[in-house]
Amino acid sequence: MPAKLDALRRIPAWLGRHAYLGVAAAALLIITRTVDFAPPAEVRKIELPAHDAEPAPTPAPAAEFREAMGAEEGVQLRATLRLLEDADDVAAGAQDDATAGRVLAQPVVATLLGVPAAIDTTVRVDGGDLEIRVALDVTPRERAGDLSLDSALEVTSRRRDSDSRPGPRRLHLRSSAVLRDLAARPHKLLFTVEGRLFALDVDAHKP
Repeated sequence: MPAKLDALRRIPAWLGRHAYLGVAAAALLIITRTVDFAPPAEVRKIELPAHDAEPAPTPAPAAEFREAMGAEEGVQLRATLRLLEDADDVAAGAQDDATAGRVLAQPVVATLLGVPAAIDTTVRVDGGDLEIRVALDVTPRERAGDLSLDSALEVTSRRRDSDSRPGPRRLHLRSSAVLRDLAARPHKLLFTVEGRLFALDVDAHKP
């Protein structure tokens, strides 16, 4: 009996000295995929998109003016960016039609008379390789009942290289002007980026 007790007392010491064998055996089971791990129910599995996956192109939603605002001097501004890609779109006078071309962006911002506002829009074409940024700073004013905008516009672009890294930003247009008669009709501007024709319609609404 004393011999058996001595053997039992030696078991913990032996396990302590050879614990690395258990760790090695567990690692071997994981490597050979004989052990399956299932996360508990509280853990949500999230599928991350691939780095080279691009969202499917969707048409820009139509943006409408609100009929009521909280301030009496409130002004709503809208900038519609369209790509004129068909032959009919670039015909003389065709760009005046609001349905011509493909709408890429149509942001609407609200401000007060005399208070500057910024409309900064970035769109991508060519499968996302070409990035175009339209930055428009405007200040609405009302002179003798005529709604106008003091505006500063800048159009830049950059293209990704073969390694999908963004290239240098290029300036295509920079201008300052006073846009008038916006209550009656939008102000229309045409510009090109890498041989593509774009139309920018800026209009304002004072409820």
